[in-house]
Amino acid sequence: MARYNPRQERSLKRHSNYRDIKQSFLIICEGVNTEPDYFNAFRLTSASVKALGKGLNTIKLVQEALIVRNEERRKGHNFDQYWVVFDKDDFSNHDFNEAIRLAESNGFQVAYSNQAFEYWFLLHFNMYRGYIHRNDYEQMLSQQMKVKYSKKDNFTTKIYGMLLPYQPEAISRARKILAEFGSTPPSQAVSSTTVFKLVEELNRFI
Repeated sequence: MARYNPRQERSLKRHSNYRDIKQSFLIICEGVNTEPDYFNAFRLTSASVKALGKGLNTIKLVQEALIVRNEERRKGHNFDQYWVVFDKDDFSNHDFNEAIRLAESNGFQVAYSNQAFEYWFLLHFNMYRGYIHRNDYEQMLSQQMKVKYSKKDNFTTKIYGMLLPYQPEAISRARKILAEFGSTPPSQAVSSTTVFKLVEELNRFI
């Protein structure tokens, strides 16, 4: 019979507890429904997500994100990763680029889309390059998904499972397109998105 070794027992307990260690995400989103619903739909086993939709854009969103982070810290809530999610839309090149700079200089990572978040969804179905006006995204997605696309509350939660099988291809396409733009400023990189970076981070904890 093997002899009981308390030192080995403690070591095994520490090892088994590794899977219980949580990574926490605070994700501040421009959209009120689509983006927070999408990120809250991730089924993570070793991480927690707090995704909030603020209805603000570019610089104003980043400023609000800093306020939210400070409020959370005052409550004793410190997150491991801080992200902001916003679109280029029709906002000026200066505001878009400055929002990215401001966020990164204050410890936030940025999941931006030029022009809009739905471009990330489109990449689940095809390699879309070049200029596509965001007003066309809804119709294109409806055709691809065979269901009418909507920005209403909980719609993105419902289609998360539909998109999931195509997610690896979307990540690959988004990464390749972003690399093709090289050092082009984000405001001029149409169409592109860095949402895949946040998705990859979340997937580490599934």
